[in-house]
Amino acid sequence: MIRTLIFGAIAGYVGKKLYDEGKLTEFKNDLVTRYNDAKTSLADERTTADTSPLVTSAGAINRPLPN
Repeated sequence: MIRTLIFGAIAGYVGKKLYDEGKLTEFKNDLVTRYNDAKTSLADERTTADTSPLVTSAGAINRPLPN
């Protein structure tokens, strides 16, 4: 329990210093940019996959093949 309190105090101190220096804002902005880029590329992949006739649905993968 003492280790947890010490670690929490250190993490709080370091977090406050990072917040005061504005580095957490840069980190958040970077994460938001990466998330939006990934979301856009995923949407693009889905639209190309919807037009592809070779793509099967997830339900079709789990069904057994007919004999």
